[in-house]
Amino acid sequence: MSTFTSSRVFNCSVDEIFSWHTGLMALERITPPWDNIEVLNKISSDKIFLKGGELTLKQRILPFLYLNWTVVHKNYQQNKIFEDHLTKGPLKLWEHKHHFKKLGLKKTRIIDEINFSHWINLKSLNEYTLRRLKKSFDYRYDILSYDLSMLKKNLNKEIVLITGGTGNIGSHLVPHLNSLGYKIILLKYNKESSNEYEFKKLPLETHDILKIEWNPYSKKTIVLPNEISKRIKFLINLSGENIFGLWTKAKMKKIIESRLISTNSILEIIKKNKINLNCCIHSSAVGIYGSKPGREIDEYESKGKGFLADTTNKWEIEQNKFLKYSKRNINLRTGVVLSLNGGILGKIKIPFSLGVGAYFGSGSNHLSWIGIEDLVRIIGFALSNTMLDGPVNAVSPTPLTNIDFFSRLAKKLKSKILLRIPSYIPKSISKELTEEILLSDQIVKPSKLITSKYNFFTRSLDKALDNTFGF
Repeated sequence: MSTFTSSRVFNCSVDEIFSWHTGLMALERITPPWDNIEVLNKISSDKIFLKGGELTLKQRILPFLYLNWTVVHKNYQQNKIFEDHLTKGPLKLWEHKHHFKKLGLKKTRIIDEINFSHWINLKSLNEYTLRRLKKSFDYRYDILSYDLSMLKKNLNKEIVLITGGTGNIGSHLVPHLNSLGYKIILLKYNKESSNEYEFKKLPLETHDILKIEWNPYSKKTIVLPNEISKRIKFLINLSGENIFGLWTKAKMKKIIESRLISTNSILEIIKKNKINLNCCIHSSAVGIYGSKPGREIDEYESKGKGFLADTTNKWEIEQNKFLKYSKRNINLRTGVVLSLNGGILGKIKIPFSLGVGAYFGSGSNHLSWIGIEDLVRIIGFALSNTMLDGPVNAVSPTPLTNIDFFSRLAKKLKSKILLRIPSYIPKSISKELTEEILLSDQIVKPSKLITSKYNFFTRSLDKALDNTFGF
């Protein structure tokens, strides 16, 4: 048996930090992305899940290889300890003890102790596991520290209404907002839904997150109980067809319509239910600026040219109709999102990992990016920061040229070959996609975020990649 121990002191009360761990999605929030763990099921006979609850987890090891874990919580003692015990899974033994030590009114030490055994007792395997655990717990403590610093005292039980909450961004955002104390209603897209429900009571008193099926193409508008409608104070709209893929006429039509129709459908829900919002945050894109080589772009830059610029501009016109129903209305202009299982990294990680990377054209065009952890923090930050309104650039303050970006990625993933693909090759397949995505040149600056004192989690690409892949 091997033992791993990690500890850190946090500037908060033992009650606050222990309560954070009892959150519905605390595990999803605190698990590093490189662990590739998905929660499949949670079973509990108690309102507090840590009191004897059972978890079923799925961990992806390779693209088509998964390991299942079944873990049971034991020895729950409020503000002192709880334990996780593996009952079925890839290890012979896994016992994780979470200790909480009160050091003062606003100071608490967490001690994590893990006893584990592999089915095959190899020194090298045990040492590898210890290294991975060290990396994972450093990340976990960083996440926990930030969330505790932003903890919202949601005494009025205010609700966030979210669309697109099960997608790449939403799956990271929902655990974060849940950990901050927000109640959440997820409108989950279902083209078969009639949008007609008989709500006797929405169980948000016992569940922090409620999913409602929603069809934005339906002529019917979802009607919510009045006691719920009056508590909805925030809207986060992440709906929209993914822009990645071959830009056929059908694909481009879907990109436009999915954004405009879903935004109008949400607006009808707000109007129909007479919801008065404190803040709306809509997903938008830096594509609105078009390609502008050699220029620094802030939120006051004019609209550019091209399909993406035109589409995003139309989208924001629809988004701005929410100004009538919200104190603040934010168009979150997002750059290239770095996430392990979505966006650009999700598309290229396999060939780069196999040793062959590539970039298009000369590589001199600039790429404005944002790490997924920073993106969800920015959204949470924007909900409560009244300085932020209107267009907001959600990008890292350090854009890079394409050749620099892909060279660093290749180095991290140990790609032995980095190919330069002439621009005429992708242009022969899709000229618009090539010019507006692959060769677009944008030096976008997050001016409003910097002015509002947002503190970036990852300013450098190297650190962002480390926090994505677990290097």
